Amino acid sequence: MNSLSPLIRPLLVFLALVSCAARAQTAQPVRVAVLADKGIESAEQEWAGLFDWLNRRVPGRSFVFVGLDHPELRQAVHDHSVDFVVTNGGNYSELEYSEGVTRIATLDSPLGLSPDQAVGSAIVTRAGSGITELADLKGKHLLAASPEAFCCYQIAARELVLAGIEPERDLGRLEFTGFPIQRIARAVQDGKADAGIIRTCLLEQMIERGEIKPHALRVLSPRTIPGFPCQTSSRLYPDWPFAALSHTAPELSRQVAVALLEMPRTPEGYRWSIPAHYAIVDELFRDLKLGHYANLQQETLEALVRRYRLELMLLASLIVFWIIHTVRVDYLVALRTRELRHMTEAMRERQNALDHAGRLAILGGMASAIAHELKQPLAAIGNFARGMDRRIVAGRLEPEPLREGCHEIVQQSTRADATIEKIRSFARKNVGVMRSVNLASFVKEAADLFGVAHPEVCIDWDDSTDPSGAQVRADAIQIQQVTFNLLKNAFDAQKAAGNPGAPIEVTLADMERGYQVSVRDKGGSLRDEDIAHLFEPFFTTKPDGLGLGLALSKGIVESHGGTLTLTKEAQGVRASFWLPAEYPHD
Repeated sequence: MNSLSPLIRPLLVFLALVSCAARAQTAQPVRVAVLADKGIESAEQEWAGLFDWLNRRVPGRSFVFVGLDHPELRQAVHDHSVDFVVTNGGNYSELEYSEGVTRIATLDSPLGLSPDQAVGSAIVTRAGSGITELADLKGKHLLAASPEAFCCYQIAARELVLAGIEPERDLGRLEFTGFPIQRIARAVQDGKADAGIIRTCLLEQMIERGEIKPHALRVLSPRTIPGFPCQTSSRLYPDWPFAALSHTAPELSRQVAVALLEMPRTPEGYRWSIPAHYAIVDELFRDLKLGHYANLQQETLEALVRRYRLELMLLASLIVFWIIHTVRVDYLVALRTRELRHMTEAMRERQNALDHAGRLAILGGMASAIAHELKQPLAAIGNFARGMDRRIVAGRLEPEPLREGCHEIVQQSTRADATIEKIRSFARKNVGVMRSVNLASFVKEAADLFGVAHPEVCIDWDDSTDPSGAQVRADAIQIQQVTFNLLKNAFDAQKAAGNPGAPIEVTLADMERGYQVSVRDKGGSLRDEDIAHLFEPFFTTKPDGLGLGLALSKGIVESHGGTLTLTKEAQGVRASFWLPAEYPHD
């Protein structure tokens, strides 16, 4: 068997060639135009692996290489004499706009970050030239491959334009040398030009192969692009696309796209990926006024005004209308703001008057109880004074009894004065001053005053907060009025239930970055339908009530940023109001 191998192997090769030739004769040809900007022979060798793969992967088709330069490729696409085209991103963008070609895959190069970021320009100069920035090229001699070269002129030209340099106007000399672009790097190294445009990564490759001395050339205005291994003067653009023409059969395009995406990496590291986005190439043409933006080079400002005069007149009218509308709106807003300010002040004054009237009504209802409370110290003062007078008339002037009488008179007068001061403070017309107050002290004072007016009431006070805490920003008199209203409702409910002497629990506790005051009575439970309406003005469950107490209290609490709630309990109702702490703590 081994002795026959030298004879069998050539026979097998011959049979394979014959089979391929026969298949090629029967397969339908597919013409693929390839941009051969470096020469047809060089391009055919560079893309040979691609055509071999397509011929093996797409049955019944014979893919034919058609190498063309820029003008020839545009004409072939226009004439529909080819079925597919492989070209650079710039040339593809032109053909997409003018001929309707459609990319079905994008080349994935080993040096690119991705198919979308792979191609760029490096503008090189001699290390000791003194040129440091792109703007320094003004008036200098610059080399490039061709006006149509995407990576070796157009990409760099956009960066020059964005840096304020028009290549054809501001450079001292713009020279196109053709391909290969290695000659540009060598010419700059030899001092034949001030700078040159080459594709990214070529400088590093030439240094690695020994074609350029290390540190002889440097890249102008290098960009920092994370992950990109080469120096570049420009942003990165999409790699070469594989595109179908408008007349190419969709099924054939699909087969070719699948074959390209299944193609493994070549030994050099190339493969094909899904189509990249080429919008950045369109932006390049717009900035350079190339391709379908070429008409922008010829239109003057006067021509643009004539061309778009109707649109400009409409825009000017809209601007004038907008200015007038803005001035009018600003005037109306200022006028309405003043009106709202006056309305707010009037509402505040009416609210203060209403609160004052409410407090006077409360005191009016307690007048007899207050008179009784004041009558006791006054009667005691009279009794002690008469006793002291009888002692003086009888000649019994022992100092100790007289001193005790004077002390009792002072105590009773102090008690009466304190009661009167509490009433005056509560009845005083309030101007609505918000200040830092200790909630515990004012609630306790309101409870004490209510106890003075109603001697038969029993108030069970429970303050579980830190004595130095419970600081809130509030109008103290209004908060006392709310407490009074809640205590009065609780006491009236207990009297109606026949147990006025039952303890009314008043508690103050920390709750949710604030403090909650609760008044709990034992006056029997309310109906659910009544609780739903108790905060409405003029709704009341009392025979002689006005229905304003809870409505006013709710408005006062909410104006302080708090909440007022009623909760049914087994033996009565818990009324609670919550105010935010002045200094919230977790």
